[in-house]
Amino acid sequence: MKNLHLLAISVGMSIGSAAMAEPSVTLYGILDGGVSVSKLQHQSAKVQMTNGNWLSNRWGLMGQEDLGGGNSVFFKLEQGFNLSNGSEATAGKAFNRETALGLSGEWGKLGLGRFGGLSSDCGTFSILGGAAYSTSFSTIGNMHGAFYLTDRYNNSVAYVTPDFVGLQGHLMYSNGTDSDEEKWSQNSHYYGAGLTYNKDKLSVDVIYELLDHKGAVDQDKTRLLNLGASYDFGAFKLFGAYEYAQHAALPGIEFAEEKMSEAYNAGKANNYHAFSLSTSVKAFGGDLMVQGQYVFGKNKNSGKLEEGWDKKFNAYSIGAGYLYNFSKRTLVYVQGAWGKANKALNLAPGLSGWNTSLGVMHRF
Repeated sequence: MKNLHLLAISVGMSIGSAAMAEPSVTLYGILDGGVSVSKLQHQSAKVQMTNGNWLSNRWGLMGQEDLGGGNSVFFKLEQGFNLSNGSEATAGKAFNRETALGLSGEWGKLGLGRFGGLSSDCGTFSILGGAAYSTSFSTIGNMHGAFYLTDRYNNSVAYVTPDFVGLQGHLMYSNGTDSDEEKWSQNSHYYGAGLTYNKDKLSVDVIYELLDHKGAVDQDKTRLLNLGASYDFGAFKLFGAYEYAQHAALPGIEFAEEKMSEAYNAGKANNYHAFSLSTSVKAFGGDLMVQGQYVFGKNKNSGKLEEGWDKKFNAYSIGAGYLYNFSKRTLVYVQGAWGKANKALNLAPGLSGWNTSLGVMHRF
């Protein structure tokens, strides 16, 4: 009887150990498509099927395994695609949005791979806040129309501290934002440090980031300071965000002429201040969001600007979106935005005009 009892205990412990170590893997995705009508200044109006208006199209795999002692290993592989034609969001990358492998426990979370910077609004380690719909919908009407937001970077490592009564620290480093095959002094690096506070109805984020542009022929270090906050008043939620960008490329536009691009976005580039104010409120069974942006600044490349190329710039935009959930996984949205750019920001199309879209999004 004693031997049978010991055998039962042994079997029970083995089953418990196997259950603890059993990994979990989840297949997930987002399908988002709609019809958009837009018109940029000095251009004809366009009617297009657009992809990822509310949330970008993606599919992915994520999993976790319990290692015991409160520790676990996790992974995430995520690929973006275009719903309208089935093409990759980024040609040549099997998982362009995120590839992460990491460990987590009571000591925090550590990740390795490719993922978005702290202010990128992309993926597992981004902490950008302070806006109702942040970077969704069109550049005119979202944060990209005023803020310099970081991107997804290769060769990255990130760490998140444990939660201390709502306060968490966030660190991220990329050993080569594109590649780290050259010697260290020739690879472009990213450094990010941030703090978040989430308690009850208040959320706050503070982010400092640096891109050293090592290996570039003529490019000063880009420094970014972002502040964001939101407060839930019950009847509505209020958001606010601010950024100071130093030696940063102009937001929201791309120059077709290389000489103009070098004058404005290389060297010392531009210093500017960006602001966002927004709100969200429950309405007619859905969520109504209104978001505005404003940016002003000055180019710092003395002597590079030709006659007629403005040194100063400013732009502003306002957008509104409405989401209505048919179920926990499916929603319909409608959106509209208008913006105006002045001086240097009006030298290329992108920020002056209007747009509107109607679409549907489904999660699986």
